[in-house]
Amino acid sequence: MTRGAWVALAAIFLPLAVVFGLVMTPVWRDNARLEALYERASDYPLPPRTREYFWDRDMTFGKNLVGGSGSYCDYRIRITLATALTEKEIRDYYDKATIRGAEHKAMISLYFQDPDEAGGRRVIVEVYDSHRWDWDWRCI
Repeated sequence: MTRGAWVALAAIFLPLAVVFGLVMTPVWRDNARLEALYERASDYPLPPRTREYFWDRDMTFGKNLVGGSGSYCDYRIRITLATALTEKEIRDYYDKATIRGAEHKAMISLYFQDPDEAGGRRVIVEVYDSHRWDWDWRCI
């Protein structure tokens, strides 16, 4: 290839690479924040007499996951547990929990299912954090 052909290719692809980097940098940053929140939520010790329910975990990133309006980026981690503890014991345990979120202290919500025949129950622990839009196109 001639020098002129290389200059023409660079003139086409260099601006595309710069735009790609500018658009994707916030996406990569927020993906890393979500992954870090997932690790912190997963590493948090389980209550006594409690285990994970068949590794049933979910992590989600998006705009306004819990409703509302505006441009917010939300991070949500869900972990399903099987426990022999009562609803009150689980609530007391997670009321004391501190899990650092993507930018703030994460909020923790609990969703309980009815006890089974053996007296155990499933609990969904939802760890959530949010921040205002900071250039990630998925939150516009």
